[in-house]
Amino acid sequence: MKKIKVYRVIGWILVGYGIIGYLANLATQDKFQRFINDPAKELMPALYGSLMAFAINIFLWAGLILQWRADRNETPDKKSKWGRFIKPYLIFTIVMCIWTAYLIIMPNLLRRG
Repeated sequence: MKKIKVYRVIGWILVGYGIIGYLANLATQDKFQRFINDPAKELMPALYGSLMAFAINIFLWAGLILQWRADRNETPDKKSKWGRFIKPYLIFTIVMCIWTAYLIIMPNLLRRG
């Protein structure tokens, strides 16, 4: 029981830190200033960077996994409610990583052909 509480507390701290850190990253002066100066040019890079930062947020991942483990330890015979959050987030992260690899590889393929 004590282990479950520790998982929960640390999990919530990491989830909160991940969300607050992500929002603080969005609110940096440099990103807003570049976007305000030239919105047509900076929209896609700003949007892509924000989505990628959310996808690979290690604190959010760790917090969600700790919450999932706490549910699994508390009730091993039932499905964890945290799986509903982890599965779509995992799919989103995989899609963003594949898209990043595509953006890196595609210019090299176009130069060859």
